[in-house]
Order: sequence, then structure tokens, then C-alpha cells
Amino acid sequence: PTPTEAEPEPLLETVMLLLVLSCSLSLLQQPRPPLGLGLRPALLCGRRVAIVMAADEAAAQRAEQADRAAAALAQLPPGLYNRVSFQSGGMKQAYAEEECLVLWEALKACYPTEADALAAVDKNSMTVNPSMNSPSKITETHALLVERFGAGKASEIIMQNPGILTCTAAAVAAQSDDEILGVTALVAKVDENKGKARLLVLGGLLSVVSLAGTGLLARRRDLRARGVFRSSSEDEKLRRIRSN
Repeated sequence: PTPTEAEPEPLLETVMLLLVLSCSLSLLQQPRPPLGLGLRPALLCGRRVAIVMAADEAAAQRAEQADRAAAALAQLPPGLYNRVSFQSGGMKQAYAEEECLVLWEALKACYPTEADALAAVDKNSMTVNPSMNSPSKITETHALLVERFGAGKASEIIMQNPGILTCTAAAVAAQSDDEILGVTALVAKVDENKGKARLLVLGGLLSVVSLAGTGLLARRRDLRARGVFRSSSEDEKLRRIRSN
């Protein structure tokens, strides 16, 4: 080769190659940043914005539900929804107040007056419980009763046995007229004697408690006789005897 085309010295090439390798190894040996810190700032900012927007949307939904619940409660008779809430153990369900209002409107349309509808709820509050009933059950079953018994007798049936309006029309249609009237009469009889039944249950509970107490006293006397159990006065007597 000519003097202007002189080849680079082999030693210089070797030094440069070693320098490049050294820099590459130093980069590989550097610790990685924690997960998420190596993301681009724009991506982190976008995530923060998404989280804030989701929180705002959830808060807006809760506020809307609260407003709708308050509006529904204002249209319900006082205390009616409290009975439904008590049946569900106080567990809050979304839009339960509005669903209760829909059921109440459907139930009220089946009775001659609102007072009659309230009396029906007093007998069986499951009629306006969204977890137990639906508007279609109320309207379709009532229509079936009117068709089979006439408006007057159907009104008498649902007054005595409001629970029939929690059944599907298909289930009621499968029963004969005598069966429907028999169940209605039974429910009415039970409702008439509800006070007596409560007294009987209370009397039974008191009898059980009395028997249990008598058994405990007898057991206490038996243990005392065998020296297994002693009263405080007997313990005091024993202490005096032993001290003498």
C-alpha cells in the first residue's frame, strides 16, 4: 500500500475494542430501577389521571344513587321501606328503594284503597320486598284471581292472604279454586289467632326455662351433698372448723 493508505496499527484497534466492551459491561451491571419507576413520565401521568377519573365516576354514581333513593323514599308511606330493610338484615342493595316503590305502586293498584294496601303490607311485607317479589307476580296473579273469582272475591282473597301476590300466576293457576280458598281461610284463621299463638309460644319458652332452672338447682343440691360443690357459707364453716 501507498504511504497515504497506511493501515491502522493493530494495537490501537485492540485498545478501542476493549474500551467498548468495558462500557457495555458497566451498563449491564447497573441495577435495574424498581417496577414502574422506569416508565415514561407521560405513561405514569396517564395512569394517575385514569385513577382519578375512575374515583370521580364512582363518587358521581354513589351521589346519583343516593338522590334516586331519597326521591323514592319520599314517595313511599312512612316506615314501609324500613320493614323491607329489616327483612334483608340491613344489607344495602343498589336501587332497592326504587324497586320497592315499583312494587308498592303495583300492589296499591290491586286494592280498593291505599289503606287496604298498607294493611296487606302489615300482614305480609314480602309483597314489597324486591328480593322476594316482582311487579309481574303481583299484576299477573291478581288478574288471574279476578278472572277466576271475580273482582269482589279476588279482593277478599288478597285482603286475607296478601302472600298469594308473591306467587307466580302459573303456580296459582295450577291450584284449584277450593285449594286457593282453603289456603286463604287458613291464613285468615292463623292471623286471627296470632295473639293467642304468641302467648302459647311465650308460655312454652317460660316452661322450658323453668324446667331448666329446676334441673340446675337439683344438680347443685346433688353436688353439694357429695361435697363436690359447696356454697360460700359452707366454705366459711369449713374454714372455722379447720382453724379450730
